[in-house]
Amino acid sequence: MGAATIGRVGYSLGRRGSDSRCCQPVDPANEWLDYTDDAHEAAVELDGWFGSLTQWAREHELGRLDALLDAAAAGMLEDTGDERTPIAPVRVDPEIYELRHQALAKKLRFYHGEPTELPDALVALHRHIKTDRPHQQEQIEYAADRYNDGRKSLWQPL
Repeated sequence: MGAATIGRVGYSLGRRGSDSRCCQPVDPANEWLDYTDDAHEAAVELDGWFGSLTQWAREHELGRLDALLDAAAAGMLEDTGDERTPIAPVRVDPEIYELRHQALAKKLRFYHGEPTELPDALVALHRHIKTDRPHQQEQIEYAADRYNDGRKSLWQPL
């Protein structure tokens, strides 16, 4: 496993989404720990977009998203190795994975960590609507900061 470092960010090289707990079936399912910041501008934008949908469309898309998160927790995702894969590694230090979801015309991204301290957990760190590469890199760095900040409390909100 190698890493290229650009600034503070160690980008993933040589790892696959299949290295994630989300691709290793378990029973019972891993537990999602919510360590997201609902007040972050990108999270507010995503939540606002869901809120702008008609009730039927919102419930449909949230149901599809719940199915993705449930499959991830159960270790049932498959890394297809292409741009359509639902999971990809995006960071090495700390190790962060990206869950990818297409909702209507929006590309949604959900970042989580899989700390060794919590072997049966997936730590939700951040979410956003993908726009361009610089914006996405900012969101990945923010997720990494959330991961590092949460380590002291084992990702329990203070």
